[in-house]
Amino acid sequence: MKKRYNVAIIGCGGMGEAHIQENYYKENIRFTYACDCDLERAVMFQRKYGVDYITSDYKECISDDKVDIVIIATRPKSHLDILRVCIQYHKHVLCEKPICDTLEAGSTFLRLVKEHPEIKVLVGHILRHNKTYQRAAEMIQAGAIGKPVIFRMVQNHHTMNWERYLSMLREVSPLLDCGVHYADIIQWFTGAKVIDIQATGVRSEKDVPVGNYNYGLVTMRMSDGSVGYYEAGYSNTLSAQNVKEFAGPKGRIRIIFAKDRQEHQEEGDLIEFYRYPEKEYEMINIRCSRKPTGEQFEYLLQMIENNLPPVPSMEEVKEAFDIMIQADTMIKHNL
Repeated sequence: MKKRYNVAIIGCGGMGEAHIQENYYKENIRFTYACDCDLERAVMFQRKYGVDYITSDYKECISDDKVDIVIIATRPKSHLDILRVCIQYHKHVLCEKPICDTLEAGSTFLRLVKEHPEIKVLVGHILRHNKTYQRAAEMIQAGAIGKPVIFRMVQNHHTMNWERYLSMLREVSPLLDCGVHYADIIQWFTGAKVIDIQATGVRSEKDVPVGNYNYGLVTMRMSDGSVGYYEAGYSNTLSAQNVKEFAGPKGRIRIIFAKDRQEHQEEGDLIEFYRYPEKEYEMINIRCSRKPTGEQFEYLLQMIENNLPPVPSMEEVKEAFDIMIQADTMIKHNL
């Protein structure tokens, strides 16, 4: 019989819902608490997902002896304080990325996790648990496209709910918010390290908080000669664009999400693989949830039950975080 885990989710926004909706129905998981500073959001989680208790005080749910696991799905600025309380009360943790909002806080986060190996902590680099990205990584690591690799990665949002994005921009920049995924990807896919970073950005909308920006671009050079860029923007006027393309001397891999396919969406994501010099295409269908929070949570349970290491490792998490903090600082210094 599977062990039953009681879970508290802190942060009832978009990512909080991505976590609970993929896990609440599982027989070995019970969502005991929903916590949010806006209690109405927690009330909605209780109604939709049958959560036992709601609160606006994260310390209340973490200190409850019934709780085994805490999901931290709040803004990055609060992550370190919540982690400290989880460690105090011996709760395992799934923490959303980025781990924090400053270099110093990120270093403290890593130190606390390493000082308490009895507490299992998994950071939400969800693409590590995504079957489409896992397949692309396997292909590149097997030499399918050769080296060096050119990584083209774009994630621009044409905002239809500007207030939602402004709320995020009061806390974190577009590059730091999701860029940590892609700094991790280029190191994961190649096995090489980022050795040089350049970044630029702009505050193109007048109501973006002063000192932050809503469009950023970072370029990264790798120790194996590969290069990559990540572009991210939130804007009322940018066109929405999602590009994930990896090219080498022997070919090219392009990821097309199921929702963006012109046909055969029911087949899942598409990996378009172009071979050179054969000049042949291979189309690979991957059935995969875009945000596989269920698979990610199942891996945390394996960490708890079988003493497995986190994926990515905490060192890899910190490396990706440091890369994007450096890029973020570079842009803000020049605004």
